[in-house]
Amino acid sequence: MQIDVYAFVAVIVFTLIAVTLDVKTRRIPNWLTVSATVLGLLYHIVTAGLSGVLIAIGGFATGFGFLLLLWLMGSGGGGDVKLMGAVGTWLGAFNTLIVFIGSAIFAVFCMVGIMAWHHTKNNKMKSADAASGVVAQTTVLKQTIPYAVPVAMSVWALWIVSIMIG
Repeated sequence: MQIDVYAFVAVIVFTLIAVTLDVKTRRIPNWLTVSATVLGLLYHIVTAGLSGVLIAIGGFATGFGFLLLLWLMGSGGGGDVKLMGAVGTWLGAFNTLIVFIGSAIFAVFCMVGIMAWHHTKNNKMKSADAASGVVAQTTVLKQTIPYAVPVAMSVWALWIVSIMIG
């Protein structure tokens, strides 16, 4: 696993901004994803020339392609697709594949955490409502997590593992 420190720092900053916006607004704006993609491409051109272009395009195709398939099946949003494309532009195809797999794993952990939190919250509400006679009902399965969160968690985990290995 070849790690480019500057690319990882850029992706960490980029994903931190994406998480903040996605959690707050439930959208990942085009200005963020497009600018991150263009900057990633320019970075690789400046640092590696033609081979850098191939790294950036291969990473973009990997990230964008996997998420495009999920989006076409009705899972996720267009911002999620562009987010993974931008991440891929910076990290290259192999690291993007690792981030994609890691984000799926982290998404499961996040969903389990949300379900546990709602279960605890609902039990407290049921106890309080039982005294007043009110019945509270929430549907946890209809809730989703902002996709930038597990992507960022996966990027950051990959960074930590690369530091430990390298």
